[in-house]
Amino acid sequence: MKRLSQILLLLFITTFSEQLLAQKTEGFSIKGKVKGIKDTTVFLAHYFGYNQQVIKDTAEVDANGNFHFKGIKTLPEGLYLVSLPKGKYFDMIIGNQEFSFETDTINLIRKMKIVGSKENEAFFKFQQEMSDRFDEMKALEAEAKKGKNPAVEAKIKKVQAATSQFQQEWLKNNATLFAGKLIKSSQEPEIPAYPKPVLTKADTAAMYQYQFQYYKAHFWDNIDLKDDRMMRTPFLQKKLERYFDDLTVQTSDSISKEADFVLARATARDVRRYVIYKISSQYETPKILGTDGAFVHMAEKYYIGEPVLWDTSTVRRMKERVAILKPLLIGKRFPDMYLTDTLGKEIEIPRIPADYTVMFIYDPECSHCRESAPKLKQAYLSLKAKNVKVVAASIDRTPLKWKGFIKEFKLEDIINGIDIHKNPKTGKEEYYTDFKNTFDVYATPVIYVLDKDKKIIAKRLPIEQVEDFIDFTRKQKMAKNK
Repeated sequence: MKRLSQILLLLFITTFSEQLLAQKTEGFSIKGKVKGIKDTTVFLAHYFGYNQQVIKDTAEVDANGNFHFKGIKTLPEGLYLVSLPKGKYFDMIIGNQEFSFETDTINLIRKMKIVGSKENEAFFKFQQEMSDRFDEMKALEAEAKKGKNPAVEAKIKKVQAATSQFQQEWLKNNATLFAGKLIKSSQEPEIPAYPKPVLTKADTAAMYQYQFQYYKAHFWDNIDLKDDRMMRTPFLQKKLERYFDDLTVQTSDSISKEADFVLARATARDVRRYVIYKISSQYETPKILGTDGAFVHMAEKYYIGEPVLWDTSTVRRMKERVAILKPLLIGKRFPDMYLTDTLGKEIEIPRIPADYTVMFIYDPECSHCRESAPKLKQAYLSLKAKNVKVVAASIDRTPLKWKGFIKEFKLEDIINGIDIHKNPKTGKEEYYTDFKNTFDVYATPVIYVLDKDKKIIAKRLPIEQVEDFIDFTRKQKMAKNK
């Protein structure tokens, strides 16, 4: 079964493309000439995050390096890349839909000449100037490595100051251009000097805390989340990942709070949809235990709560996903699972006396389940001494397969259950447990760890990590009760 995030990505790109096709059809005409290539094909694509590109046109290159991107529909504005043979490419701003350029494979940036696009003239002049300054700095740093030289150190400081001044002046002079927004969005916030003396370890800790808080508070200052063109750059995705991976405490509440903070700024429709999608997909199947509550928050508030942003299919899928996941969040009481043991007796999970209960949900013919079964057997040898019970529930309702699995892997010591119940009146078999929709079993095995009150404290752990997790949880609880 495909993850919902994969389906949502496809729906997102498809819907987005359909919206672009609905734009006014004015067309585009971009002529290029690249010395050093001939008789080949080149591609024009816009960024969709830093690791995906959406191809919008292809063009054939003649014997002299000439090619022509053209179409009858207006291209969405943003940062594009022109992809050349042998992995070479360069970025280009698409705003004006008609312009030309010429460059050379010897140095695509330095040799670039633009005609008819003020955005790209400014964009490439910035890159050319910065490239020259980088080369100058590189040469000075190489000289400095040979030994202490006050004259070289002074030159380095001078180049650094001149470069900083150039950037500030360039940004000021091009503030109205998208090129200006683009370069600014790639820059980090500048942290002011700490206003107090740093004399002790406590002062140092306070300084670091000040720097972190300032950096986080001003993290989004340089990127305009009210401009849809930012979605077609690599910078928005990078900033989202940096903010939520490195600057946000990995708990559902903190993630949800920070998501709300970012989305209060992200008012442009395409940017808003992209931010919602990226955060939601990250926490649908999270790397950090227990953060899927952030996915539920995003789904309820920004998919179900803002249906005008999405097609009806996406909203419906989100409603279905929330209905499954919300009762299974960390801290929720484990839903009723109706099982009988090998003697046909009902297994009452809420009444199992244990400090912790491990629920192992499996398919007897699943290869991963068969790999996990010996590990489950081994783990139980030490878990049972810690007042931990294990319930193995088969989703396959074939008694022969179920009992064969138990016997093969010598699991008779644990509690084995199957969803087969005989109606006392008719004598017919009945099934009561919907493993897929009640316990989110879209692949097996699935493991839940429950506390003594049968509340979920972990899920989807590899069997190898279960004992360590329980030991860690027990120690935390003991330390808290001291």
